[in-house]
Amino acid sequence: MLLISLIKKYKKKRREISYSRLLFSKNVELIFPFTISNKENLVLGKYIYIGPNSWLNLRGRLVIEDGTIIGPRLKVHTSNHNYEGNMIPYSSDYIIKNVFIGKNVWIGADVTILPGVQIGDGAVVGACACVVKDVPPYTVVGGNPSKVLKFRNIDNYNECIINDEIYQKNKLKGKLL
Repeated sequence: MLLISLIKKYKKKRREISYSRLLFSKNVELIFPFTISNKENLVLGKYIYIGPNSWLNLRGRLVIEDGTIIGPRLKVHTSNHNYEGNMIPYSSDYIIKNVFIGKNVWIGADVTILPGVQIGDGAVVGACACVVKDVPPYTVVGGNPSKVLKFRNIDNYNECIINDEIYQKNKLKGKLL
């Protein structure tokens, strides 16, 4: 029994290492431990960081574009129970909606993103936010439910893009301390 348990742990660890190598080749840092259901529904750009203890429930697709940094304990849902179905409190089928996270987004710690949300390029999502609606580009949002708190300085943002000052890209190339 102990041998079977050890073999299962070894096989699981091998799969995790294999998946990590694939992500590393795209310059993606996905910090262990993490949980991903249906990893084939995860579409990642380049130079992405996803903090530890992230939980990605991917019945639908999750797209994360280049340069995005995500703090620890992110929760993403791409489906929800159907409470208007043929059973109560909900039926056995799911309502599936994809989630999209644009380029150069910063998502703080303990954020929850619900099905169907689109987060625009350059947005900042504050810690502990619950994102239930789309986030416009270059906005700073926070709270539960999240709401727009302010807007980024678009001139500064564009200057950083022109000068290729993308934090995660520079970090992985050894240009940061």
